[in-house]
Amino acid sequence: MIILHRLVRLVVVLLVVTFLSYVLLNLLPGDPITQILGLSATEEARAQLRQELGLDQPLLVRYLDWVGGLAGGDFGDSYITRVPVADELAERLPVTLELLAAAQIIALGLAVPVGVAAARRAGQALDQALTALSFALLSTPVFVLGVLLILVFAVTWQVLPATGWTPISLDLGWNLTSVILPAVTLGCGQLAVYARLLRTDLIATLQEDYITLARARGLSPRRILWRHALRPSAITLITAIGLNLGALIGGTVIIETLFGLPGVGRLIVDSIFSRDYLTVQGGVVLISVGYVVVNFAVDLVYAAVDPRIRRA
Repeated sequence: MIILHRLVRLVVVLLVVTFLSYVLLNLLPGDPITQILGLSATEEARAQLRQELGLDQPLLVRYLDWVGGLAGGDFGDSYITRVPVADELAERLPVTLELLAAAQIIALGLAVPVGVAAARRAGQALDQALTALSFALLSTPVFVLGVLLILVFAVTWQVLPATGWTPISLDLGWNLTSVILPAVTLGCGQLAVYARLLRTDLIATLQEDYITLARARGLSPRRILWRHALRPSAITLITAIGLNLGALIGGTVIIETLFGLPGVGRLIVDSIFSRDYLTVQGGVVLISVGYVVVNFAVDLVYAAVDPRIRRA
């Protein structure tokens, strides 16, 4: 029943998001015909190409035709490259997925020890310093942070590349080198959010009666913190991971453009500028499906983290 409910919600989300994006994109000045033929093309050539691409049909008819093809697994062909949109997305998707995974690993890998350290020393100098750092990261836009990291690590110290991408299949070492700066830039904002949430929940959990009982039994503070307090305090963190997926995906659009990464985000940006409607729609569908699937997975993780949810 839960799965059926999620599937229905996914269909509704896809229809609403894709229709709105399709309408907004068509409201922008310009069209694919100008991008393909140029400004000097004759009206006859423009009309012929518009008919070949189906752009002479009303907007709603074109959208419904696209939805009908999507139901059969056909994303359509790019207006600009004439390549199937599904093939372009499949080629770009591994880059975006690796960037998202690396950013989440960095954010969570640093947020957990930072949040625990701040909770153990709540109100002390370390907690105040970590709080100030978190607010600084939260208030810094990703494109500003990205430029600063490029200036320091790529221009000044010259230890990491500023742009470019090396696939894992070609060279693992260079692949990791090319993903570090974009992943750190994308993950810093999430790091601050996760650390603050975990700190707040840990402080509240450490006031619970069962924690007091554990202390009375003589358990060490480290064991109490990591074995008894961390799991129930991670529920809000897990929720934030699912909800922040949209922010991460939105961040990839900026990060991939800034660092020159050939991912889905940059493909969407390039397609918007070239008015390649079907490619943009394919990217929107991919992002929407990923967002709903991840949030469904978060609901399943709840039961594994907190046994009370399984018995509810």
